[in-house]
Amino acid sequence: ARVRARARASARAFVLALLSRARPSASSARTSKIGALRECVDASRSQRRLCGASAAVVLGQNVYVASSRADAVTVIDASDPEAMRVAGSAASFGGMRRPTDLHLHASQSYVAVLATGDVQTKKSSVVVVDVSASRWSADGTTITPTVAASGHNCTATEKGGRTFYDGYLCGATAFAIVGNLAYVACGDTNRLTVMSLPSDVSKTALEPVAVVGTIQSEELTNAEAIMVANNKAYVRSDGVCGSCVAVVDVTSASSMSMLATKDISEISSDVPTWRWSTGYLARGAHRDNASYPYDWVVDPVSSSVTSVARECVNVALEIGDTPAACVGRNEFAYDADAETSAFNFD
Repeated sequence: ARVRARARASARAFVLALLSRARPSASSARTSKIGALRECVDASRSQRRLCGASAAVVLGQNVYVASSRADAVTVIDASDPEAMRVAGSAASFGGMRRPTDLHLHASQSYVAVLATGDVQTKKSSVVVVDVSASRWSADGTTITPTVAASGHNCTATEKGGRTFYDGYLCGATAFAIVGNLAYVACGDTNRLTVMSLPSDVSKTALEPVAVVGTIQSEELTNAEAIMVANNKAYVRSDGVCGSCVAVVDVTSASSMSMLATKDISEISSDVPTWRWSTGYLARGAHRDNASYPYDWVVDPVSSSVTSVARECVNVALEIGDTPAACVGRNEFAYDADAETSAFNFD
């Protein structure tokens, strides 16, 4: 009993410490949800730009969203988090089918998009979408992003009532970007493929999106997430234990090799543990905008983007909750009394 009491006291102290760090100043409103933007009218060509909103990255006060059901990348002006608006969108059924993730390239001239393709054909692609300064209107209120380049490598063939997939970019499920390389986990075909990227959107003709290297292993089966750090790719998959990641040596992208499986706790110096949380893997909120007091939660079901207090997301990730806990709350999602009850501290 004394051990359980000490454990409860320790847990309570931990959560209260997190909450004390997360509390806003007395002059600020204690709310988690700041504002929301929804847009998905299936019958409308112009009002479905957020259908299936699946991932988001941020540059300044603009949010770039991958909308899987709209086959689009949509740019949101979030300068007023309480009244966000769509500033522009690029859609391509043939060239950007079912985009599920995206990353802002270091040049800030484009976003690299992972388009997973049709479920039947699994023809995935890495797409370059031009969001450079030249795409913005003179007054900076609207943008006309455009597909500048793409790379793919997959062929689906029907034989005897079965579908066979041949290529290095079939059934992509997640990707990460380091420099001018995209590391693509193809969970449906147990593969990790590295694609080259242009150093700037203006150089797509000279620096095409193309396969650099690939590796296939049972340890990469049904991969759902990938992080790259210190010349290693860490892949969350069904091919390893529930708390483990497959590790790939990517020192040379053209000749990768499998390394020993690691427990998530063993790689925390390379990849923060919260990045493997269910909420984050569900594209809860991208963390690329570290100096901004807001974060964004995308929801493919409601086709919405919600601005939330970053301090709320910080607490959610530290205690292992999902960032979605911060959505739909007109009050701050975490407070000491509520947490005490939830965790049975008393």
